Amino acid sequence: MKETINILLADDHPIFREGLSKIIQTEKAYKVANLAGNGTDALKIIRDKKPEIAVLDISMPGLSGIEICKIIAAEKLSTHPIILTMYNEEEYLEEALENDVRGYLLKESTTTEIIDCIKTVLQGGFYISKELTDYILKNKKTNSSKNEIMQQLEKLTPSERQILKLISENKTSTQIAKELFVSFRTIQNHRMNISHKLGLCGHNKLLLFAIEHKSLL
Repeated sequence: MKETINILLADDHPIFREGLSKIIQTEKAYKVANLAGNGTDALKIIRDKKPEIAVLDISMPGLSGIEICKIIAAEKLSTHPIILTMYNEEEYLEEALENDVRGYLLKESTTTEIIDCIKTVLQGGFYISKELTDYILKNKKTNSSKNEIMQQLEKLTPSERQILKLISENKTSTQIAKELFVSFRTIQNHRMNISHKLGLCGHNKLLLFAIEHKSLL
């Protein structure tokens, strides 16, 4: 990892933007190199400056955070986006993950959680605000009964169940490999097998499944 991580912070509320900038820079390696008050300016900075991380408000003048994420993905830009939101509805989260958002934080997130999110995204993982995952679990409406989910989980080996539980805790493949004393490739293979057995496509769907059914793991 680079000695200094350059971060773009885009939010249309100056007081919040400045406050969050100070929080992020309590981590010695992180530098908020650019600030933007709207999505148009944020995208220009991402294209020109190529910061490692872009922390983006989901709702901004010009372009929304999600729209910027779609462009980042389409143009294969190197910046990793993290979405900041006041909304705790699941559909916003699903749209974000479908557009390759690596981190999704509520604006009320703690200092520790904001720093942890950036670290996780830099390591190639996904991070979802704990408050949001708790909300989803509490309010989840699903057509699948508990018995049906348990039948799906029975297809998994004990090792796969263990890995799925660790995924539900927002842990990256690197972190899981280290914890279980196996290789990164082994965990990646397990993730593919778990997704196949559960009929899920992609890491994002696996993460959502793990969070939604955390209590059954």
